[in-house]
Amino acid sequence: MNNNQKIQYILKDINKSLTFIHEFIDEPSLKLDDQYKKINYTYFRMFCCHFESLLILTTNNHFSSAILLARTMLELFVKSYYFEFIEKGKGSNVTDFLDGKKDFPTFFAMTKALEEYNGNSFGDFKESFKQFTKSGLASYEKFSLFSHGRGEVLKGFYEHKNISYTTEQISDVLLTAKGLFEQLSLLLFFTQNKVYEIGLVLEKFKQV
Repeated sequence: MNNNQKIQYILKDINKSLTFIHEFIDEPSLKLDDQYKKINYTYFRMFCCHFESLLILTTNNHFSSAILLARTMLELFVKSYYFEFIEKGKGSNVTDFLDGKKDFPTFFAMTKALEEYNGNSFGDFKESFKQFTKSGLASYEKFSLFSHGRGEVLKGFYEHKNISYTTEQISDVLLTAKGLFEQLSLLLFFTQNKVYEIGLVLEKFKQV
């Protein structure tokens, strides 16, 4: 399998995952009268819009722009978990965030709060969020270089007419986005109390 075939295989696999998950999402049956269920589904929809755009950009060799979306998707992912497991426990009003009466903590403050979370029924996240920070894979910082126009990214564009990426770099971003999508879909089904769907999704992911 050559490099291009590897990327195409990953893109095809991602599209299969998107189709598989969306087959289980029947919007009319979703419980959206609860503010936390509604904000979770809202973030999920936003994430999916960006995810589909990321795939289009990657397919059309606009990978620098695709990485910008990866950063936004990572933020949406963290905010989804933060609302469900941190703000919900505080009894916070979602509309306060929507109206700007309350500001979101920084990305790193949210990941820290999630790492410190330990629920009676669900335990902790076992450093799942720490991996996105400097002490882990530093995904957020790496993606942010593209939105802030600095560091090695700026130097690369300054010195070269065209920027190229290795198959490994492209694969890493695509597989990270795929993993975020899968975890976010599980969170959606969790908030909707869809135990059957969670079981099917978990079983599907084990086979990949």
